[in-house]
Order: sequence, then structure tokens, then C-alpha cells
Amino acid sequence: MAFRLGECLLLEILNNRGMKQAAFARKIKCSRAFVTQLINGEAFMSLEFAVNAAHLLDCKVTDFYILEIGKRRSNRNE
Repeated sequence: MAFRLGECLLLEILNNRGMKQAAFARKIKCSRAFVTQLINGEAFMSLEFAVNAAHLLDCKVTDFYILEIGKRRSNRNE
């Protein structure tokens, strides 16, 4: 079984914490545009970004996305 990243839940987490997107971007040291891209599904968090964001927002890395069950990617080297 493999998981794929589904919908980004960052906006919901920010709203639950009472934090504005711009304030989050400043605290995590990224652009507001990147936060918007994450929320809109136009970009994905790196593991490093997700770990730092989870620490900042007091949540788990896996809280940022709906995890969908998907097919395992084929490995051409096998």
C-alpha cells in the first residue's frame, strides 16, 4: 500500500490556530505566495518545511494533507 498527498489542510490548521497566512509566512521564513501555492495545491511541502511548520503550529506533519491510498509508483530499476 502506498499513500499520496491529497488536499492540503494548511489553511484549516492556520484558521484553527487563529494565525493569518502572512504571519505564518513571516514566522516560517517563506513567501506569502508560496503559502498560497501550498493551500491551492500548486506546490507541496518538503519534509524539512513540514517538520518546521508542524513545530511552529504544534501539530503533526501528517496533519497537513489528506492522505489518499494510491498505487505504488513503479521503480524502473527493479
